[in-house]
Amino acid sequence: MKSHYKLATRCLACATILISSVLLFAQLGHYALWDDEVGLAIPAKQVWLTGDTRVVDGPNLMAPRGGVILRDLKDRANPPLPAFILSPLAAIARTNTNLLRLPFAISGLLCVGLMLSWLRMGNAPVRVWIILMVGIVGNVSLFLYFRQVRYYGFSILFCTAAVFLYLHWNKSRSHLTVLSLILFGILSTNYMVFAAFMSALIVDYFLWQRHINPLSKIDVFYLSAPLVVLGSAVILIWNPYSTQITHQAAMNSLFDRLTLFWWILRDLNANEFGCGLILIAAPFLYASGLKNQWLLRGPVAILAYCFVLAVVSPQPVSLTSVADIRYAAPLIPLCIAIAVVFLWVTTKKLPSYFVVLLALVIFGSNLLNNPFLTRNGFHFTIIDYATELITPPDEPYTPTSQWISRHVAKDSSIWVLPDYMTYPLMFHAPNAIYSWQLDPKQKEEAQFSHLPDIHFRGVLMPDYIVAFGPVVQQVRQYISQWATQGFRYNEEARLLTFWKDLYRPELFWRTFKPIENFDPNTEAIYIFKKQP
Repeated sequence: MKSHYKLATRCLACATILISSVLLFAQLGHYALWDDEVGLAIPAKQVWLTGDTRVVDGPNLMAPRGGVILRDLKDRANPPLPAFILSPLAAIARTNTNLLRLPFAISGLLCVGLMLSWLRMGNAPVRVWIILMVGIVGNVSLFLYFRQVRYYGFSILFCTAAVFLYLHWNKSRSHLTVLSLILFGILSTNYMVFAAFMSALIVDYFLWQRHINPLSKIDVFYLSAPLVVLGSAVILIWNPYSTQITHQAAMNSLFDRLTLFWWILRDLNANEFGCGLILIAAPFLYASGLKNQWLLRGPVAILAYCFVLAVVSPQPVSLTSVADIRYAAPLIPLCIAIAVVFLWVTTKKLPSYFVVLLALVIFGSNLLNNPFLTRNGFHFTIIDYATELITPPDEPYTPTSQWISRHVAKDSSIWVLPDYMTYPLMFHAPNAIYSWQLDPKQKEEAQFSHLPDIHFRGVLMPDYIVAFGPVVQQVRQYISQWATQGFRYNEEARLLTFWKDLYRPELFWRTFKPIENFDPNTEAIYIFKKQP
């Protein structure tokens, strides 16, 4: 019987790893880097060249939102670990997106392996293995966040590893030191994730873990010393409070923070990190007599994480209607685990085939995440994702950067609208100079004072204008005004690709199918050239 159990669990583990590998690595480099990915790729390249997270790449400056994350032309708002890990590949990859995304996809495979090893250590029943397998391979968001050149993948892996060590502490001091280093890894990957994760961990410790495996004062020292020493060194240099980005946080009132807390919980469900109905029902199930502690312990950790995230987030509530849900991505493995426990304790008397079908619907579709089917109707998200991997749709940056590389002379200047779409073109077609990112008043700031005039809006006219989508109507008005001043622009090319980058990891900003029936006059890509 024991040998049958080992064979079954090994087969399930191998199948999960194999399917996860396909979902992580297939078509990994198909899409161009989008703006936030470039926000890591360029500093990573500069780490290799200069030893620091500089944002100047050749003639170009990467200064999103007017350079609010910069100090001395270096990214000082974001922790440096992802850039340092990526730096060797960024130096040799050039524009090879497959190579740049590889470390993050590998971290996804490691995370899947860690989740499976959890079951192996606990000698979980075969049915639990099956439910977890469906939970992992059916969670599209899990794989999407591991396929980005961004901190997401590392933060999910580090948080999962930290929880694993936290729950399996064997009283060893060296074990605590390793856990402290992993916590330092979370801190050095993203500050907000670290604050939210540590808050959830502390709440869990005082409510549960200290009664199971308490820490002595010397244990606390071994756990905190490496984190404090190494973390302080990082924060002294990469300090967001030395930049302008923290000014955005001051825009939110207490009511705004509570609104953001609700948005995070709402969008965690909308993006299918986990099933909101199950997360709500789990504590009630615990109270009804099914005393599996994770039915209560898991949702409490999620609430603590999301509340602190809402407190520390600089996201201005007045400027948007959805949460920056990417900071909650480390909760995905926990959401999967809660659903697995929920299904296990509620379906013990049901036939296995019915449980598998139920798991497929819960993990693979949007039925329970969107029970009223108000958005895109009922669909199996995992099938949509698999279809995309087979025939991925076009995106706007590849044809635009190819056109620039073929038709724009070296060091010609380009103004790109919307402004966030500047950075993918800067990365994939780097021979041009991407202009007008800064306000003319910023010329007085020391870090910008020596930059060429083309970087300041309105000082020098750009050679080209690239307009993505409806903003072209505004650009045409500008062109009409400039014509009266002697600056004439003609439409040089129109690329008939849908303008928006709908391949971000957030499900509410993603499409798995091509956008074909769009208006070529307002929803394509438009390139204008200044006339002599």
